[in-house]
Amino acid sequence: MNGVTLLIYMLAFALGCMTLALAIVYCIQSPHTWTKYFIVCHASLLGCMMLLALQLISQLFLSGTASMVVGYVIGGVIIADVTFLTVFIPYFTTWVIAQPWRNPYKALFFCLAAVYFTCGVLNSIFALKILSDIAILIFVFVVGFCLIVMLKNLNSVEDKRARATCIATIIVSATMLPAIILSLFYPPIKPLMYGIYFLAFSITILTFLFMEFIGKNREILHAHKDLTLLDLESYHITEREFGIIQLISKGLTNKEIASELSISANTVNNHVANIFSKTKVRSRIDLLNLLKQPW
Repeated sequence: MNGVTLLIYMLAFALGCMTLALAIVYCIQSPHTWTKYFIVCHASLLGCMMLLALQLISQLFLSGTASMVVGYVIGGVIIADVTFLTVFIPYFTTWVIAQPWRNPYKALFFCLAAVYFTCGVLNSIFALKILSDIAILIFVFVVGFCLIVMLKNLNSVEDKRARATCIATIIVSATMLPAIILSLFYPPIKPLMYGIYFLAFSITILTFLFMEFIGKNREILHAHKDLTLLDLESYHITEREFGIIQLISKGLTNKEIASELSISANTVNNHVANIFSKTKVRSRIDLLNLLKQPW
């Protein structure tokens, strides 16, 4: 069991590192308010995965006070992070489906986060199963609520990236809910579930980030529209000259242009000279650089 748990922790750590790196890049490109908080939360969860793995490995070496201190540190960070996620997950859900984050739901999840934090702290002190169960049920409710909201609004989400993120989140959440509930009835699997939770969370965020990056690349490509004669209107370019400009942009020489248009090379040379004069450039390179402008 320990071997499987350690493997899950290492996989979760590797995937978490990738998610964190992409999240930082996304934050630089699109500095939304939630991205900064998410990065802090995800980095601390990543630290927890590393500490949990080290704790599992070091059980042969750590005992007594040292093991207890490490356990309290890990437990405290997890409590703080899941408290944050209790608010972040529904906020992120409403943000993806473009629904306003407002009361009474806003107040509800802040209250649930406070209850979760209280139960987590008290459970770490008194180790009462009822407190642990309440905390798990709160998290189940949060995930289940967001799952229902996404299912209810999926058909109204027009943005393809948002729909893909919703579908991925629904699939991951639906597969995770039975595992979360199972941990209520079989507490020994909780250490294993920490890694699985983190894997599921990282997969969901990775899906969103990949869809965002793909969408942004497509937007950039679509932004570079084809050059038209109207774009060069200020240079008084004729239709024949515009045809030659298009062939120049494809890399054809004057001789090849003459063959393409069935005219003499001297005629092409004259047209090219006129183009250079009108656009005030001295070479093909200067002309090509001019054509790269965002028209």
